[in-house]
Amino acid sequence: MNKEDYQKFFRLQEDEKIIEAIKPLPALKWLLFFQNIILAAILSGLSLWFVLPLASVLVQFLGGETPVIVFIIIIFIILIFIIAHTLASLQYDKRVYWITDNRVIAKSGLIGYKVNSIPLERISDVIISRSLIEIIFGFGSLHIQSLAGQVSRGGFGAEGNLEAVPDPEGLQEKIFQLIKGKRKREKLTM
Repeated sequence: MNKEDYQKFFRLQEDEKIIEAIKPLPALKWLLFFQNIILAAILSGLSLWFVLPLASVLVQFLGGETPVIVFIIIIFIILIFIIAHTLASLQYDKRVYWITDNRVIAKSGLIGYKVNSIPLERISDVIISRSLIEIIFGFGSLHIQSLAGQVSRGGFGAEGNLEAVPDPEGLQEKIFQLIKGKRKREKLTM
């Protein structure tokens, strides 16, 4: 991840410097893949109600036997895996996080993208998570909560989620130090 890649997605503020550019660990792609498989399994279970009757009509039309239905189901399952893998790759490729001396920035998306920026002086907490799933996949995540108290979808009601970051404890400490420095420079209380 190159620090200069940010220019396609946002502009730095005056005198703002990027401290760190972070690409999530590749294990996140596998987590996204398995999440997509679960979603696809639920959707495919519902769609099998439509596929199996069509398959039986196709079998009768072709004068075939049950193996044709099994073949159609196998093709259907393979398509689910291909789609889940493609979606996971797209989701993973769109994720990048930047820590600057003024804010924490998270980019995510699927086809398009979203850039979420949280000013350091508005951050109220930086939570580390290592859920069972995160432990299984071998990573931890940071959840940035702001003073704005916005309700957002995502872990811990956080405005910013930095998933699958290397050394989440070290990154949490770095963000706390940047917050402390910014508040001291600007003589902010809290």
